[in-house]
Amino acid sequence: MKPGKIIAVSLFGYIIYLGMRFFNMMNPGSPQRLKLAQENIPSASEQRADNLWAYYLINAENPLDSDFTVGLDKVQDSFMLDERCAGYARQMIADAKNDGIELTVVSAYRSVQKQQENLESYTQRLMSLGHSSTEARKLAEKEIALPYTSEHNAGLALDILTPDWWETHDDVTVDFENTEQFRWLSENAHKYGFILRYPREYEDVTGIVYEPWHYRFVGVYYANEIRESGLPLEYFYKTHF
Repeated sequence: MKPGKIIAVSLFGYIIYLGMRFFNMMNPGSPQRLKLAQENIPSASEQRADNLWAYYLINAENPLDSDFTVGLDKVQDSFMLDERCAGYARQMIADAKNDGIELTVVSAYRSVQKQQENLESYTQRLMSLGHSSTEARKLAEKEIALPYTSEHNAGLALDILTPDWWETHDDVTVDFENTEQFRWLSENAHKYGFILRYPREYEDVTGIVYEPWHYRFVGVYYANEIRESGLPLEYFYKTHF
């Protein structure tokens, strides 16, 4: 083969390679594939973003792999998170306490089996209130993610309430937004790498109802960026990956 043709073939192959790399980065899948893609994010390395391992989507379109595993560490009482971010949560809780605010964790890491049990239980509860099985399941999935699609299954999410919540409530409700705990989290959670994951005005985007109690770890750098943008993770991730 002539030198000119060799160069042309090589150039063509390189263009295809770049195209495939770009396609894979714009269409991320499992955390394992995301990890490979994240190693090639120039903006992230230049900005020295922390905890890139935690910067990925978990939702109905981006479920965890069926063989996903995670190392856990305690956050509060028996509640645990991924061992790589548990320390951030513990520090956040301790600093809030120093400010006179008691943050009570009511849910953190949740196994896939437990996720399924919660979904089935809530579906049955809605049916007992008069909804058909189809309606009940549809409503339940707006509040409880399917197994493998919940951030709790990855050990990256905390549900936080007030210490006396169950004395005055029989369920988790949006009333939490009226508490001093919510106000403190709104002003400080990003400093520890956590974001309010399901904001009120983006329910159609996230597919989950407004949850002022649900906080997701993405690392300090991206938590600050997301908070400043005012966007849900779904929108932000598409333009910053």
